Amino acid sequence: MKNKTPFNPFRYGIWVLLLFSFLTGFAFSGTFPGPSLSGVVVREALRIMVWSLKSRGAGIIDTGTASAQSHKQWKAPWGFSHMKYIVQGVPVELLVKKRGTPERVILLLHGGAYLMGLVDIYRDLGVRYSTISGGASVALVDYRIAPEHTFPAALEDAEAVWNWLLEQGYREENIIVVGDSAGGNLSLALALKLRDEKRKMPKAIVCMSPWTDMTASGDSYRDNLYKDPIFGLFPWEKPTGNGQWIGNLYIGGHPLDDPYLSPAFGDYRGFPPMLIQVGALEIIESDSLIVYERAKAAGVDVTLTRYEGMFHVFQLFGDFVPEVREAWEEVTDFLRWQFRR
Repeated sequence: MKNKTPFNPFRYGIWVLLLFSFLTGFAFSGTFPGPSLSGVVVREALRIMVWSLKSRGAGIIDTGTASAQSHKQWKAPWGFSHMKYIVQGVPVELLVKKRGTPERVILLLHGGAYLMGLVDIYRDLGVRYSTISGGASVALVDYRIAPEHTFPAALEDAEAVWNWLLEQGYREENIIVVGDSAGGNLSLALALKLRDEKRKMPKAIVCMSPWTDMTASGDSYRDNLYKDPIFGLFPWEKPTGNGQWIGNLYIGGHPLDDPYLSPAFGDYRGFPPMLIQVGALEIIESDSLIVYERAKAAGVDVTLTRYEGMFHVFQLFGDFVPEVREAWEEVTDFLRWQFRR
């Protein structure tokens, strides 16, 4: 007789919550003020998942496995070609849309707290970016990560791929840099470095929930400490340290306020147009607010959109959540407008 798998109420509870949010996502979109019902359900499902992981001594990003590459043989969808290169030791993947706009390219720098390599969710994201931008190619960078490689390894890799794109014939005015979380950090750091080297800047920058302040100095590190469903604490937990947590593995003993490590301390004079999106419940919400204020003060054409009730990189979740749809509509409009300018 086969042993039955023990019933796990948390696992089934999450699936029930997600199903409920899917069924209600479109029906109640825009009906009530504040976050959508489906957005709240997904957020609380994430909170339950994080609680379950913590109770087993695990974390959102397991440093023991985060550096492992995706084992699935990812295949580009119909209408796309998928090519792989090694650029100065850095793996790079180029997605090209057939009948697209080959002179344009999006440089995608993935998230993962500088602890996770390139995985399939970002390849899928690359397809989305290409589609919504009107057919731009997308370069995905599998930059070096901690703990094996510390700052400035990822920044060096990003600049190496930027140089490679120029060698392939792409022009700076046809390159848009996008990134989420640590990838948002890297997008801003790359632009700061190019500007400081008196080089031409990218056409524009898109940052989703950028992690920009390794010193954890912003108000949200305290105000959202017990609200953030992913990186926050539960009511019975007490804070330890000053919130630098996972960043320490990439920092490698470097000064925390170096703008190339913490772009919140950067000077944004001469920057291209920027779109920044952030969830209002994120611990690192203030990272986006600080960058926005500094860029605005420097005369940059910058837009910041805060999504009420939303969590870290909520844009990676399903379009059945109204806030996700709204965020991608905003990104679509921004990309197409910038490429037309």
